[in-house]
Amino acid sequence: MLYLTSFMKIIKLFLLVGLFGVLSCSDKVEKSMVDCLGESLLIGVNHKATNDDPLKIDFNVSYHGEHELNNSIKWDFGDGSSETLNGAAASHTYKQVGTYTVIAKVGLTGGCSFDKKETVIIK
Repeated sequence: MLYLTSFMKIIKLFLLVGLFGVLSCSDKVEKSMVDCLGESLLIGVNHKATNDDPLKIDFNVSYHGEHELNNSIKWDFGDGSSETLNGAAASHTYKQVGTYTVIAKVGLTGGCSFDKKETVIIK
């Protein structure tokens, strides 16, 4: 009887997984999700302080994939200010030293969008 109960649980699990597979997203949607995950690994945000002002930071989004970056990127500079700019570059001047988490909301022409984070330490 114990074997029959375990066997029935396995059959129920098999049927549930099979039913979920039939009712789940289409292959196109699943492929799109996988593509977006893969594309997110190809996007980076870099920063550097300018030579003339240690509080002024230049940012740049880099992407090395098969789609194109959307022209508009929303920047949250981590100090309460944000700005939407065209292009992959931005500059921001901080008012005081500290550690800030910068978020660039980046979109691709393929429909994917990502929040890429970069930690900035102002000394």
